[in-house]
Amino acid sequence: MAKVIFKSDNIEVEVPPGTPLVQIAEDNGASIAFSCKAGVCVSCLINVNKGMENLSEKTENEKATLEGFGAKPNQRLACQVTVNGDVEIENP
Repeated sequence: MAKVIFKSDNIEVEVPPGTPLVQIAEDNGASIAFSCKAGVCVSCLINVNKGMENLSEKTENEKATLEGFGAKPNQRLACQVTVNGDVEIENP
């Protein structure tokens, strides 16, 4: 199981590896805003405090969106992420 910590909400859950972060957030009431869920609106931008290596690789679409937005290296789009191991995230 992978441990996901939503630091902004003081929520900690365990999920099977390969679970989409959007599903985890919605199932557990995390305060991440989701709008388009396609990786273009940046409403679900998150800071990854720990475990970046345990997240799925960025898609070309996510890379382009993050670059266009000027995102920091520790930021990802929650709608595009699959969790494969322990991670701690928070809202920017």
